Amino acid sequence: MTNPASVSRRRGRPLDPNKDQIILESARNILLTRGPRAMTMDAVASAAGVSKATLYSRYPSRKALLLAVVGSDAAFVSRALVEEPTSAQGLHAQLCHFVTDLTAFLCCDHHRRLMQALAEEPQRRADLRQIFRGGPQRTIDALARYLQSADTRGLIRCAEPESSAELLLGMAMGMDLVRALYGEPLARQQSSARAEHVGRVVDSFMHLHQRPQDA
Repeated sequence: MTNPASVSRRRGRPLDPNKDQIILESARNILLTRGPRAMTMDAVASAAGVSKATLYSRYPSRKALLLAVVGSDAAFVSRALVEEPTSAQGLHAQLCHFVTDLTAFLCCDHHRRLMQALAEEPQRRADLRQIFRGGPQRTIDALARYLQSADTRGLIRCAEPESSAELLLGMAMGMDLVRALYGEPLARQQSSARAEHVGRVVDSFMHLHQRPQDA
């Protein structure tokens, strides 16, 4: 007979972060190489070498797992925006950090494979919606909140943070997102080219959003 105390201890045991990482990496690999349709809970459990019970104890649904995968990428890209800006110089530096991370992500094999996987065959509309909301939209929201904070602190003039966030993302990505979709070489593969691009983008964005007294 099972000891209730031992069951209670097992239920209260902390989740193993290493196992979480293995699950996320397995799910990401399936997503990138075979597309969202192939990223089933059965496939992820098998690839990660865990039981479905273990998988469901961490992610109660396929939707939750998909959001966790794309959300981890969004969190990486927007990590420079976690701390609120305290000065114009700090704002400039943090935006440069953000655009650097964004352009590096766009140039990585990880992102290119995702674009190719999404384009290779018809995808479920619900999957595409979740990928967009958990990735690009989450990044836009984080950037908009950051710009709103900068406006409130008087560091820039940003009356429409959401529109300004989309503007900065568009300036940062340029045509490289389109190139990735068509399988063309990206314009800023080299870090030196990305650094020059980052400087131009952030300087132009800051100029467009400077306060009247700073003009």
